[in-house]
Amino acid sequence: MAYGSYTADGSYWTVRKHGSTFWVVRIRNENGTYRRLEWWGGYRHAGHAARAAAQLAYRQAREDVVKELRGSLHKELERVGLGALPTPAPLRPDASVLPPDEESSDAEE
Repeated sequence: MAYGSYTADGSYWTVRKHGSTFWVVRIRNENGTYRRLEWWGGYRHAGHAARAAAQLAYRQAREDVVKELRGSLHKELERVGLGALPTPAPLRPDASVLPPDEESSDAEE
């Protein structure tokens, strides 16, 4: 993640005013132009929109960090031989050891 990237994908949450409404927008700089990726809510006050943008940015950053750490942890565990052991699929029992297909077997007991 490069300096200045607020999320792992290089986008960030900000507030944009359109008319009298403040919108929370996730944008990304692509070749000098800002591309809107996601719109969120509409607020009458800039402070309310900024608070929502901060909460969305925090949530997204937290999710990005958890994904990154989880991936790194699993890679390192595999590298040192402590990764998850493969679980073999269960074997189907031989037909000779299966109970008969009779419905009345419960009634006899």
